[in-house]
Amino acid sequence: MPEPAVGKVSIKVHFVSVDPGLYMEVREKASGTLWMRLGPVTKEDFASLELSEEYEPLGIARASMDRALFVHSPDDEMQPVRVRDIGGRIYINVALPGEPQFPTQPQGAVELTVNKAHVLGFEAGRTVSVLRTSAGDFVECIGRADADDKLLLPADAEIVRIDLTEPWVVRLPTPTRTFWWFEMGRSFQGPVTLPA
Repeated sequence: MPEPAVGKVSIKVHFVSVDPGLYMEVREKASGTLWMRLGPVTKEDFASLELSEEYEPLGIARASMDRALFVHSPDDEMQPVRVRDIGGRIYINVALPGEPQFPTQPQGAVELTVNKAHVLGFEAGRTVSVLRTSAGDFVECIGRADADDKLLLPADAEIVRIDLTEPWVVRLPTPTRTFWWFEMGRSFQGPVTLPA
């Protein structure tokens, strides 16, 4: 992949096509750093993971966006995205999550602040789900909308759907505030500015 020049600094980015397919991540135990397998996987790939002691499987999920881009690894803006062979497969260093904030009700969303440089792309002609809260709008990032009516939302929140007439490119803030329903494989992230 070519490395675009920005001034005198060369920045490498990894474009990740995310539809169709599942993606999986592993966690580096010592640092908590997350590494995502480069390319779609199957549930069998995740079940058969063989990792050294320094890693643990984190999860497997379906991405909501049509394309994704990681600009750089966490806290490493001037270097290429870190790439590593883990268990004989290529992974990229995508995120460093903070401490989770657990909900008061078991089915509620776990909130995490995540250090990452993540850009999402949504194609024109599709509908995108957004978690609207008093703190802003959070775009779907993981999972599908088919069970959103079963999500126990924060008290001030609702899910709205927007129809895209043009492609929508979203650069998530760094850090990103995330809402997770882990058992349902669903996450909304942001806050983001919605298209006009």
